[in-house]
Amino acid sequence: MAITISLWTTKHGELNRFLDSFYEKDMEIDCSLRRWVKDFYNPLDSVDMICALMDNSEKYDVAMYLHMDNGYLYRITNLNYEDVVKGLFELYYVPA
Repeated sequence: MAITISLWTTKHGELNRFLDSFYEKDMEIDCSLRRWVKDFYNPLDSVDMICALMDNSEKYDVAMYLHMDNGYLYRITNLNYEDVVKGLFELYYVPA
């Protein structure tokens, strides 16, 4: 099962700036993009992106949303991201 993360901004080039920094390479995306979406087929892989944006939220004017299977769109903020990460681990981490 995959989860989807979307990034939104109103600031020209902001998504490019964050993604270049996160992936540590030029992502070559259109600087005029206002929305970027990624499916994480291993849901726990999304934790790195969630934490990176929230830990650097003062540097980037980007909003992050988690898309749920039921169609619900959940905004991830500095106030709730630790609970979101905890919830992802509880849902998808199965000890051996």
